[in-house]
Amino acid sequence: MFYVRVVLVVVLVLFLAILPGYASRNPDLLSPAVVINLPSRTLELYSGNVLVKTYPVAIGKFSTPTPVGSFSIYNKEVDPGWYPPKGGPVVPSGPDNPLGYRWMEFLPMYGIHGTNAPWAIGEVVSNGCVRMQEEDVEELFEIIPYGTPVTITYDRVKVRVDESQVSIGIYPDVYDRGSISAEEVKQRLAAHNLQGIVDDAYIRRLIEEEADQQVTIARFFQIKVNDKTLAEHAIIQDDTSYIPVWAIANLVKVNIIWNEQTQSVKAGSHEVPGTVKGNVIYVSAQNLQQLFGGQVLVKAEDKVVEYNMYRLVLNNKVIAGEARMAGEVVAVPVLTVADSLGYKYIWDGANKTLLIQNKPIPIVMLDNQPYLPITQLYDCLQAYVFLNQQAYTIELTYPFTPQ
Repeated sequence: MFYVRVVLVVVLVLFLAILPGYASRNPDLLSPAVVINLPSRTLELYSGNVLVKTYPVAIGKFSTPTPVGSFSIYNKEVDPGWYPPKGGPVVPSGPDNPLGYRWMEFLPMYGIHGTNAPWAIGEVVSNGCVRMQEEDVEELFEIIPYGTPVTITYDRVKVRVDESQVSIGIYPDVYDRGSISAEEVKQRLAAHNLQGIVDDAYIRRLIEEEADQQVTIARFFQIKVNDKTLAEHAIIQDDTSYIPVWAIANLVKVNIIWNEQTQSVKAGSHEVPGTVKGNVIYVSAQNLQQLFGGQVLVKAEDKVVEYNMYRLVLNNKVIAGEARMAGEVVAVPVLTVADSLGYKYIWDGANKTLLIQNKPIPIVMLDNQPYLPITQLYDCLQAYVFLNQQAYTIELTYPFTPQ
C-alpha cells in the first residue's frame, strides 16, 4: 500500500542511520535477512542461510503488483499514519488504519506492515505493499534492524531442504507471468543435489495439481549400524526406506558392484535393484537385508533406521558367515558353522536336504543357501548358543559341557 513520506522524515531517517548503535541487531540472529516470494505469498526470515520462520502475507493485486528485486529496510515506524493514495485526510493509527501498527519501508511508498483486515492475509489484494498479521509484523519489527536485506522473488517452484525432509511447492501464477515445466522443477532439485529423488511422472502430477503449499516428497532418517550413527541418512518415501548402500558396504567390509545398465547392486551371489538419488546409490531396506543379511528396523517416531548385523563368534573367535532373519528367528549359515565345528555332512543342493551324522537337519533356505535357526543349533550340532543382542553377536560354545 502506498505510504507517502515527506522529505523531512526521509532526511531524519538518513541522519539517524549513521548514529552509533542505531542498527542494533537481534542478538539471537546472525545477519538477518527477509525473502518474500510472491506466488507463495510468504515472507521468510533467515539468520544467515538458515530459515528461522515463515510468515503468511498478502501482496499487491494484479493491477498494482508488489515489485520484485533486492531492497533493504531503511525506515521503521510504530503506529504509522496512512496517507490515502487518492488523497484525503491522513488516517491516524488505530482500528481504521489499514497499515496496522507497524511499518517497515524497503522502497519509497512500499513497505511491510500490519493490517486491520486479517482475513485478507494470503490474498493478492494490496496496492503493492506486503501485509502481515498484526502479531507477526510486531514480532518481525522487533527482530530485524535497519539495513536488513529484503529480497522479493517470483518463484512458482520452491524446493525446501532441511535436516528432516525435502518438500516441493508449486504455486499459482498470480501475475500471469508464465507456466512452469517439469524440467524447471528437475533443475531446482538438481541444484540441491537431489536429481532423481522423484520421477518425471510424479513431477508432472505436482505441476498439474498445483497444491499451493509445500508437499513433502522425502524424509531423512538417521542410520545406526549396531548402534554406530552414520554421517549418511536414509531417505523415506511412500513408506519405503532407502539406504545408501556404499556406506553400509564400507562399514561391514563387503565388496559390491553397481551395474548402471541394469540399475542393480551385487554383493557376492546376491543381486538386488538399486536407485540413484543425487549422486548416491540406494537400495530398499528389504533389499539391503538380502545383500548383507542383518535386520533393518525403522523407528519412525525417532526418525532412525537401525541396521543390526549379528557376527558369529565361536569360542570367543569371530568366524565367517552372516546371520539372517528366518521369520522372527535369527538363523545362521549351517554349512559354515558345521565346517567350523568340524562336522562332516552331506548336502544335496538339488533336493535341498542336509544330513549331519546321518541325521536330517531342519534347514531353512534363504537366498538359495541353507540356514539353521539358532533355536535348533544345540539339538543338531551340540553347540551352546548365546544371542548377545547388545553386542549383536551370536556366541557359540563348542564342545559344550553342561555344569
